Amino acid sequence: MGSLKKLLPLLLIILSFGCQQQTIHTFLENEFKKGRLNGNVLILKNDSILFEGSYGFVDGSKSTNLTSDYRFNLGSIYKEFPAVAIMQLSEKGLLDVNDNVSDHLADLPEWSDKVTITQLLQYSSGLPKVDWGGHKNISDDDIYSDLQNLEKLEFEPGTGYLYTNNSPFLLTRIVQSVAGMSFYEYVQKEIFTPYDLDATIMSESYPFPDTSLMAIPFGKDLQSDGFEISARSVLFQSTTADMAHWIRQLDSYKIISRESLIFLSQTANVRAGNKQSPLGECVVENGELVEHTHHGSSGNYEAVITRLIDEDLTIIILTNQNNGNVLDLADKLKAFVLQSDSNL
Repeated sequence: MGSLKKLLPLLLIILSFGCQQQTIHTFLENEFKKGRLNGNVLILKNDSILFEGSYGFVDGSKSTNLTSDYRFNLGSIYKEFPAVAIMQLSEKGLLDVNDNVSDHLADLPEWSDKVTITQLLQYSSGLPKVDWGGHKNISDDDIYSDLQNLEKLEFEPGTGYLYTNNSPFLLTRIVQSVAGMSFYEYVQKEIFTPYDLDATIMSESYPFPDTSLMAIPFGKDLQSDGFEISARSVLFQSTTADMAHWIRQLDSYKIISRESLIFLSQTANVRAGNKQSPLGECVVENGELVEHTHHGSSGNYEAVITRLIDEDLTIIILTNQNNGNVLDLADKLKAFVLQSDSNL
């Protein structure tokens, strides 16, 4: 009888764990059936997989089901990589976040003399949005050429906020200049390999030259996205497992220092609504990061990575059909897991 009493709490935990998994699956399966989810979901709790599931199809042909091995484009979540690379170089004393862009890139107009690396990180540089439609199959060289021909900024650096891909793009060029290698090579050598992001890649172009284990974006009409792009600096693809590994290592100060990560969690000190940091939306309390959420989208790709540090809860949702709802899905999954834990 004494042994049974000792086993009872463990049995209750096991039963609760099974109920959690089933309830999460039922919720996500219903979202799939309603046409609101086509992608992969991973939930980690206390360093263990609480739930992992794939819903829907690899592409609009609906001939192949998704599995956890498939990669999805990350959208704006890719911006974490150039930001982290900058801080790695800063920690080595190879640059300072207060440096001007012209300190490292000498072939840009005069505005580069007054734009700092910090302003690039915090989207307060005054740079305009990338002219995606101004080039057929836009490349990294096209983006840089446009910046070389940019005569004036949208506002005086440090006085406003404009969420633009030109900011992380220039960060990649600064990394190249300081590190003496391409940004692609740097990421492979200093981020992907040492931190075991084995399934994360930077594609040369979209449509992808190699579609192996690639989830292809498609709309409600089942047609694949038709845009063309050859800007490798923005074409990051990953799996739910790799993104969970990334955010857990990053938020545990294993990739960059606590000071560097807290710096990257900060937004520009200007008046603007919905300001983003290089890490998306972060909550810092008493000098410690307690929450990290980053949303990204690109065509019919939509993704979110989110982590509650104190609860040791990580949720990754990667989709190849953009329903504009992954943040809502993540919030509902968070609430469910935390409520279930409180009932144990």
